[in-house]
Amino acid sequence: MAKKRVGDQLQVKDKVVAAVDLLGVPAGTRGKVSLVNGFRWIRYRVYFDNGADLGSINRSDLVLAKDWTGISDQTETTQGENS
Repeated sequence: MAKKRVGDQLQVKDKVVAAVDLLGVPAGTRGKVSLVNGFRWIRYRVYFDNGADLGSINRSDLVLAKDWTGISDQTETTQGENS
């Protein structure tokens, strides 16, 4: 039986994208969650498509792949708001 998603918490095998530059992983790199860990601070281990394997990643640094709009779209939105 599949587990239900709690809030915006990711699950093992979720396909994600790095929302920011991480150590050895440029923003926009796709990956897959391999471990969900923690009680008060939920953190993730992700295998990225570029071969990087990072742990202790905060949720705010990851976006579900289906929700990823790309860096160029986010930059244009931010620049439009600052004008």
